[in-house]
Amino acid sequence: MTKHRHNEFQSDIFLLFETVGAQLTIMFSNNNAQIVTMTQFLKMDMKKKLIKNVMLPPLNKTYRLTTFKVMPRSQNAHAIVNSGFLYKLTPENIAVQARIVFGGLSPSFVRASSTERFLIGKPLFKNETLQAAINSLKDELVVTENPPEESVAYRKKLALGLFYKGLLTLCPESIIHPRYKSGRIKIHESRPVSKGQQMYETDPSTWPLNQPIPKMEGLIQCAGEAMYTDDIPPFPNEVYAAFVLSTIGKGQISSIDATEALNHPGVIAFFSAKDIPGLNSFTPAEDENYQMNEEVFCSGDVKYYNQPVALIVADSQETANLAANFVKIEYINVGKPVVDVKLAKKDPKRNKLNKEIRATHRGQDIAKVVKGDNTIYGQYHFPLETLVSVSKPSEEGLAVYATTQWTSAIQLMVSRALKLDQSRIDVHVRRIGGAFGIKISRIIQTAVATSLVAMKLNIPCRIIHPLETNTRALGKRFPCSSNFEAGVNKYGIIQYVNHDVYEDNGYERNEIISDFGVIEYNNCYNDTIWNHKCIDTITDTAKNTWARSPGTMEQIAVVELIMEQISYELSIDPVQIRLKNLDPKHSDLIEMYQTLKTNSDYETRRLTVNRFNMENRWKKRGLRFVFLRWEHIYARYFDVNLAVFQGDGTIVISHGGAEIGQGINTKAAQIAAYMLGVPIDKIIIKENNTIVSPNSNVSGGSLTTQNIIMGVEKCCVQLLARLEPIRKQMQNPSWEELIKKSFEKYVDLQAHGFTGENDIQNYTVYGVTLAEVEIDVLTGESEILRVDILQDVGRSINPAIDIGQVPSSWDLDTGPARNWFTIPIQENF
Repeated sequence: MTKHRHNEFQSDIFLLFETVGAQLTIMFSNNNAQIVTMTQFLKMDMKKKLIKNVMLPPLNKTYRLTTFKVMPRSQNAHAIVNSGFLYKLTPENIAVQARIVFGGLSPSFVRASSTERFLIGKPLFKNETLQAAINSLKDELVVTENPPEESVAYRKKLALGLFYKGLLTLCPESIIHPRYKSGRIKIHESRPVSKGQQMYETDPSTWPLNQPIPKMEGLIQCAGEAMYTDDIPPFPNEVYAAFVLSTIGKGQISSIDATEALNHPGVIAFFSAKDIPGLNSFTPAEDENYQMNEEVFCSGDVKYYNQPVALIVADSQETANLAANFVKIEYINVGKPVVDVKLAKKDPKRNKLNKEIRATHRGQDIAKVVKGDNTIYGQYHFPLETLVSVSKPSEEGLAVYATTQWTSAIQLMVSRALKLDQSRIDVHVRRIGGAFGIKISRIIQTAVATSLVAMKLNIPCRIIHPLETNTRALGKRFPCSSNFEAGVNKYGIIQYVNHDVYEDNGYERNEIISDFGVIEYNNCYNDTIWNHKCIDTITDTAKNTWARSPGTMEQIAVVELIMEQISYELSIDPVQIRLKNLDPKHSDLIEMYQTLKTNSDYETRRLTVNRFNMENRWKKRGLRFVFLRWEHIYARYFDVNLAVFQGDGTIVISHGGAEIGQGINTKAAQIAAYMLGVPIDKIIIKENNTIVSPNSNVSGGSLTTQNIIMGVEKCCVQLLARLEPIRKQMQNPSWEELIKKSFEKYVDLQAHGFTGENDIQNYTVYGVTLAEVEIDVLTGESEILRVDILQDVGRSINPAIDIGQVPSSWDLDTGPARNWFTIPIQENF
């Protein structure tokens, strides 16, 4: 019935029934029955009626049927466009009947009736018939905008491609030229079972350092026994809350009426900006990466569609989510929002230069000028664990349990919002179920909201955001758009580059990720000839936020796209373009490239790909190297505490980092075990909280593990220095004996380590990737056939964990390229 209520829905079962000519028997309340076609069914009033049965027509061997479904991902998704084709043919392949059915084009268009009539009596598998039928179909197809579905242009081309693909599929083998047979193949169905292998070096003499062991939490995570924030059992009298979201993209609030919501059963309270006793903000404006106070609740000026405006409190999360929709908001001065960075970059008022780097050299051997632009849209983080916060009154003030990468920022902003001393607020996090940056600052907004409820009502409050709230109300990876002009000689050596990159901040400049991206503005190529501008752009969208490799991923990606375009326009091997323009400072990449080239059997595969592309018209393969340079040189403020229990010598460590899945706890334990000379199973890691680790920096930027293990090392050095005099008094004591004696001698068995600006590590990380992909020219579908990655990680503390990090980062950062998680914002508000 979904298709009946929503004619635009791309129903697979409806499409199949319509293609074969099925009919439905509809029963009325008076026991009368009516037989209708599938299209008639869509127009019926089904009140007090039901579908009794589906009648399928008998089809013999003269009928040929094929169907297609093109989806945004390979499974568990509705179609972008689906199609079904049924032909009744004579032995000479003359069309006697034809049914051409499409879904996903428009609510009203189902069948291409004119094209069906045109095909009757014609030889179906003749080129003349094909060309004329495609022209007929072009004129007949009705495709309408249906955000957030793909564009009209793409869906129309896809429908035409599927029609041709259907004919290829049904065409006798002997008629098709071998070069066109690839068009019959459904690319996802031809994909083999995935397999992978990892290669790394490990030195047993250094174990437990460099030892590939599982994560300490791995078993309980796999068993579903690991505790996350939402696993905290409900507290007595606990309530739930949900954000009330704006329903316009730009304007002003004139009034808010929560009467209907408050009258809904189970609703307890309503709060808005005026109920916040202190600062209505969840971002620390004085932090080096921030510039402003973002509002917890909109105080009047709506900046973007679905901006949090208020909070509904109820006795269950489901009730709160539902009742939030009953709050009535009136608006004035409603304007049309600008949501696309490609449009916003053309408006000088929306752009501010953040950084400019001028070339120190310009070559004169210019054989060709290559120009272009590239755009990457927003990417949702998609952690398995949603954003959750639980706040409860405590004896001193408040205890907050949140899915956060930054406990101290929650403590600070809750303090400011509620006018409560920081010392009265304790923030806890045991582990996070994935984050990728969304749980740095965006969770603070939720934590302030639950804390407001807990303080106002003096009872615990929990918010569990649904996916819809995360994707609508919260920011994503910064979209970016770039323009470039490059002068090159006939060999592809770049003489100059003018490159402007526009970073879409959302509705305001904050969390200035362009400061990070500008470090890799040229990736690994000759920086003397680059004129680079990094521009912060404003759109009327949610404030975009940190996402894995923020700023740097976009910069590196657009630089690599420039190399690809130069290669294409000069018809020179793209890897040669990269090597010819490589900056001598990054010559390590040459050795890595040569290693990967040999290990991946590149030369043989290159010949295979070239041959495949020559032999196949409708499937094409690409085989490309990509180079990467990454630097991230920043200080991190972290406390680490290590304590030894005198009774059995077991060790407990607490630190200010957040275990997100990156294995920080396991590596910390490995360092301590190695330095103290104890088995790793003597060590456990406790939760992170603002009591034992106050003022901690964010766990992000790939610097947390590095700093925490340096802090652990400092703790171990301190402790060993205290134990050494006692050890000298004993005859080769065991660890337990040494600790017992030291305790008896009043030796302090707790050590503290701290990392700050004196612990900055200056190094460059390199990577080389070779990817082989296949595309279906008729549909635009693609498959990644093979990926070879050579990643420079130095001497890995734990190769098993680092191996997991490398392919997972590949998966996430291919999202913008393959549209897995990317979200082009639509203007239809």
